[in-house]
Amino acid sequence: MRRFGDHYQNAIFLEGDRRRLHSISLARSRQAEALNLPPLDAASDALALDAARDVRRDQEGFFALSQEPWLRFCDIQAFPAGQFVELRYAASFYDDPVRPILRFWLGEKFKEHILPGPCEGVGVWIGRVPRETREVWISPTNRAGPFNFRILSVRPVSRLDALRKAAAAPKRLFFALSAATVGLTEESELNWRWAFGAAPMSAYPSWRAARIRESDPAFDRPRSEWKNGPRVVALVDEHGAAPQDIETTRASLAAQTYSNCVFCTKAGDARIDARDFVLPLVAGDRLEPYACACFVEHFARHPQHAIVYADEIVGDGDALRPRYKPGWSAMLHRFENHAGRAACFRAGLLAEHSRWRDAAPDELIDALLSGAKDQEVGVLRRPLFRLARPTKARSTTIDAIFHGGAPAVTVVVPTRDRVDLLAPCLDSLLRKSFYPQFDVIVVDNDSVEPHTQALLHAQQATDARLKVLHKPGPFNFSALCNAGARTARGDFLVFLNNDTEIVTPDWIERLLYFAAAPDVGAVGAKLLYPGGRVQHVGVLLGMGGVAGHFGAGVSEDDKGWMDRNVLPHNVSAVTGACMMIERRKFEAVEGFDEVELPVELNDVDLCLRLAACGWRTICNTQTTLIHRQSASRGGGALRLQRVYETERRAFYERWRGVIRDDPHFHPGLSLFANSEALP
Repeated sequence: MRRFGDHYQNAIFLEGDRRRLHSISLARSRQAEALNLPPLDAASDALALDAARDVRRDQEGFFALSQEPWLRFCDIQAFPAGQFVELRYAASFYDDPVRPILRFWLGEKFKEHILPGPCEGVGVWIGRVPRETREVWISPTNRAGPFNFRILSVRPVSRLDALRKAAAAPKRLFFALSAATVGLTEESELNWRWAFGAAPMSAYPSWRAARIRESDPAFDRPRSEWKNGPRVVALVDEHGAAPQDIETTRASLAAQTYSNCVFCTKAGDARIDARDFVLPLVAGDRLEPYACACFVEHFARHPQHAIVYADEIVGDGDALRPRYKPGWSAMLHRFENHAGRAACFRAGLLAEHSRWRDAAPDELIDALLSGAKDQEVGVLRRPLFRLARPTKARSTTIDAIFHGGAPAVTVVVPTRDRVDLLAPCLDSLLRKSFYPQFDVIVVDNDSVEPHTQALLHAQQATDARLKVLHKPGPFNFSALCNAGARTARGDFLVFLNNDTEIVTPDWIERLLYFAAAPDVGAVGAKLLYPGGRVQHVGVLLGMGGVAGHFGAGVSEDDKGWMDRNVLPHNVSAVTGACMMIERRKFEAVEGFDEVELPVELNDVDLCLRLAACGWRTICNTQTTLIHRQSASRGGGALRLQRVYETERRAFYERWRGVIRDDPHFHPGLSLFANSEALP
C-alpha cells in the first residue's frame, strides 16, 4: 500500500484541501471546540478512489454526471476475496446522506449491497467479499452535481470477530451457519447481512461518539458563497426561561461554523428581513455547530423549499437517542406533527401569519407546515438540534371515512383451492362489510377440489354480489388480478388475497376516503397475523436488500416508529394482499406486470409506477384485516433465494435508484430490522 505514497494517503483531497488541513479552518476549530474533540488527521487512513462511470473530477472535487455515478477502488488488495471486511466512509455534511451502493464485479456480473447513509458524517458496513471479485466500485450519491466522498478505512474482520458481532442476532447467525453447511450460499450471505446490519438504539451514545471522532468538518467545502450569504435569525422564545437557558442557546449560535447568524428574542426588537432564514427556538435549545451552515446549503440547493425540518438528538448520557424522521408526509402531518419544531424557514412565510410573534415555536412550525405545498417542504436528514423540551404533542382526530355518493367498488380475489382460507375470507367480506355498493370477483386459477367448487357455487347462488371468473394456467398473481380488473364494473378496485379476513366493518369506506383523492394512487391497510401481531403497515424499499415490511412483528396497539403503526401515512408501496386503487389510475399504468413480475414484487412495482405518474401511496393503519401471509403459497423460515431470483433481479434493476433511498424512511436507520434500529 505504501507504493501509493502521498497520493494514497490523501486520496481524494486536492492541494487546497491539504493546505486547509495543515492550517485548520475556522469552521473546524469552532466545531472541535463545541464538541470538545481532539484534533484528527482525517486523511491518514483514506483509500484512493478513481472515477469509474458518470463522474468528473476537477479542481473542485467530484462532480456526478448522472443520478448514479460510480467510483472505483484503486487497490483491490484492500478487499481479500472470501473474507469479511469492515468499510468506513465519510461524506460532506452539505451533501444529502444518501445510502451508497457497493458493487463487487465478478467478471461480467456483479453483486451489490446498499450501505448505511452517513447521516452523522461517517458510515460503516460489514460484509463478505465474494471470492470471484475482480473490481470494487461504489456509488456515493444519487444526485447529479458536486459531492464529496472519501474512504476512511477498509480492514479485514476475523471470523471470530464476525461470529461475536453476529451473536447479537442468534437466529440469523444460526440460519447463516446452517445454510452454509448445506451449500445454500445465497441464503447464508443474506442471513449474515441481517445479523450484521442492525444494532439496538441503546447503543447510540457510543455509536455516535465513534462517528464524530472520525468526521472532519474541514473536508466540507461550502457549496455556496458564505461571505455574502443570507442571514440566519434565531428567534428565541425566552418566556419563563432561566438566564442559563438563554445563554445556552446564545452560545450554541455563537459556535456556528456559518458566521452570519443573529440571536434575537421574541420580546426584543425582532427585525426580520424577507431574505432571512428563521430558526424559531425555545430558550435552552441547542444547535449542532454545523446546523446553520447545513440549512443555508440546503436552501441554496433547493430554492423551491420554503421550510425545511431536520432530525433531533434527545436525552443525555446513556439515554442519548436520535429522533430520525421520515421524509415529508402531508398525510401523517394531518394527524400528528411528526416534523416537530426542529425546522428553519424562509422569512417571507411570516407575512402569511400576522400573529407570529404571539405563537409558540411549536405552533408556528406546525402552522407553516400545514399550509405548505408538498414541493415547498424539505427534510435535512441529520440531527441538528438538541431541544430543551420535546415538541408539544398535537394529535388530530379526523373522520377518515368516505361520505357522499357511493361509487361502485369491485373486490378481486384470486384463488386456487384452499377452501379453508377462501371460505372465511368470503364470509367476512360478504357478511361484515358495511359498504352498500360493492361486488366480488373470485378469479379461480384451476381449483380442482370438490369443496372449493361447492363453496363457489353456493356463494353465487345465495349472494348476487359474487361471481366467479375462471382463469386457467400456471399461477401468475399479476395476470389473475389483471383479468379480474378487466371484467370489473367498479370505479374503484380492491385486490384482496384469499387468505385475509375483514376486521374493520367500514374498511371500504376508510380506504375509499384516501383512494378517491385526485393525487392518491394505491391505498393499503394494516394487516395482522392471526395471533394479533402486525404483519404490514406499508412496504419499505431496500429492506433486506430489496423490500420488506418495516414495523411488523409488534402488537396491534404498538405505535411504531413515529407513530406510523397507528396513523395514516405516506409510504412507497403497500402489499397487494389488500390494495384499493381507482380503476382509471390502474389502467393508466397498465395494471400489474404479468410478464417480468408474475408472483413476487408486482404490488410494489405497481405503486412505484403510480408514483412516477404523480400518484401517492397511502397506508391507512386505522383499517385492519387479518392476513395469513402466503398461506396459500406456502413458505418457511429460510426462503430459498433462487425461487424468485429472476423477479427480484428484474425489480432491483428497474428501481435501484429508488430502492437505495426510500423517501419515506431515513438513511440513518437499519434496513435489516423490523423496527427502529441503528445500522
